[in-house]
Amino acid sequence: MTSAKAAVQGLIGRILFRDATVTRVEDVGRRFRRLVLSGPALRGVNWTPGDKLQIFLPGIGTRTYTPLRWDPSTGETELLAYLHGDGPATQWAKTASPGAALQVFGPRSSLVVGGTSPAVVFGDETSLALARANGVPGRTVLEVTDPGETRAALDALGFSGATLVARQANEAHREALVDAVIKALQAHPGAPLVLSGRAAAIQVVRQGLKARGIGLATVKAKAYWAPGKVGLD
Repeated sequence: MTSAKAAVQGLIGRILFRDATVTRVEDVGRRFRRLVLSGPALRGVNWTPGDKLQIFLPGIGTRTYTPLRWDPSTGETELLAYLHGDGPATQWAKTASPGAALQVFGPRSSLVVGGTSPAVVFGDETSLALARANGVPGRTVLEVTDPGETRAALDALGFSGATLVARQANEAHREALVDAVIKALQAHPGAPLVLSGRAAAIQVVRQGLKARGIGLATVKAKAYWAPGKVGLD
């Protein structure tokens, strides 16, 4: 990155972003890391479960996370990073340590969950924080690479009862994904559906529901990632 570009990013950061500090870090298995951020600028903030928070990483840009919780009285929030691949954001999450200073933008509206009418949440390993923020395990369906590892991470978050569907080559698990989502919707009539995680999996579920003649009044979707693309939020 050129010095001029770095200077511009630094100026934007000072104007738009809130200062925060990493105060606690905890490894949750091999591929998940919980990070607690705090600071005076995080106090008195209005947060709705499902809101997004963008972290400014110098030389990289912003990466988006869904806070597990937000305490406006103490100015503290908590993130869960899924450590997959070797990208810059993963390296940051792996190496972040207490005392590290950073800048954050938000929280801002993204996928509203929880409240008086919790959603049925579909996603993957990148959706654990969203599912936890929704607060209802029985309404969560996750596409995952390692069910045992993901289950251990959910247990560490005090969140049991999610349905986990193992990925298979060539999307051979597509019918299992659709079956699991339909079962969750049938168990909770009228619940809104929130689709998150891998872009292609979101399309699989949408098309599967349509093919089976299942119409929904409320569906919200946001792809968190797709192969070969970065920075989705």
